[in-house]
Amino acid sequence: MTRKIQVALFLFALMAFFATTAGAESTPARHVRLTTDDETVSFLTNASTVSEFLESEGIYLNAKDILNLDFDEQLSLNSTSNLQLRRSFTVNIVIDSDEAFEYEVGPAQRVGHIIAELRLAKSADFVYDGFLNDTLEPGSSLLLSTRSFREEIITVNMPFEREIRTTTALAPGDMKIIQEGVLGELSTVVQVVYVAGEEVDRIISSMTLTREPVREIAIAGSGEVASGAVEMSETTSSNDLAPGTIMSVSGTINGHEYVFSQIVESTAYSAQQPGLSSHTASGHRATRGIIAVDPEVIPLGTWVYVEGYGRALASDTGSAIRGDKIDLCFDTTAEALQHGRRNVRIWILSDDVGED
Repeated sequence: MTRKIQVALFLFALMAFFATTAGAESTPARHVRLTTDDETVSFLTNASTVSEFLESEGIYLNAKDILNLDFDEQLSLNSTSNLQLRRSFTVNIVIDSDEAFEYEVGPAQRVGHIIAELRLAKSADFVYDGFLNDTLEPGSSLLLSTRSFREEIITVNMPFEREIRTTTALAPGDMKIIQEGVLGELSTVVQVVYVAGEEVDRIISSMTLTREPVREIAIAGSGEVASGAVEMSETTSSNDLAPGTIMSVSGTINGHEYVFSQIVESTAYSAQQPGLSSHTASGHRATRGIIAVDPEVIPLGTWVYVEGYGRALASDTGSAIRGDKIDLCFDTTAEALQHGRRNVRIWILSDDVGED
């Protein structure tokens, strides 16, 4: 009986030996050489993947550590697998001379990467007195300054031009301002730059002329008709006179008081014409009684009386309407074509005359 037990034990041990040998053949040992920063260690492991090897050896990676192989990559059976692990490290960061704090830095990170991370984490912008490609050493210090911007709008007055015209309607030496000059307005948007709370720069973002200057127009008495000029009278045809000619100073036209009258070149348009807007630059509907002007000569919102047309409001502008030119709005294209281009007399009314 004892011999039978001995034989059974022997057979059991033999089976266990062969089972162990078979298992060893199914998971052969692999050679691994691990270099962590500047330190290299060799291993003999039964792990088949990089992840299994690290876990079996109790090697754990931080979020910013860099490993040259993927975790699921197979370890080599026929040669040594070389793993290179570069560990993250901490540096001391000082912002605006405040107290330093530790910050984990990846081995491949440069100063520019760190600033980008801090911008997201702190919702602030930072500047560095160096190159963004600079590298850092473990335990070193990184000095940063906050950078902020504040928008400032600066408004200044723009001077207006002064024009003096001569007329025989005034005595020699007399002068009268027939159109008051209005200062323009220029708005400048400036970005004020602060570093560490101190203003360091001002950058112009945009400049906008928010109000056009209006030219001042004065008339001076000449005492005589200039050589070569047409002597003016109430019977003189407007087409015989040059645009800009002053006809009279103050008076009444069709029941409306006026400041002065002059000759202008007139053209005509209609909202029915293709490509033209149904509304003016001032927002009024383009219809008869609206004219386009040069705002430097006749300010928008001015009421006028136009020869052969009637009372009108200066409410529109046009790229071709410059100087002593106006563009009369008609209800139909046919009316506009019939008017064509001609010199007409215009009276600048003294105030908002309202409806006739």
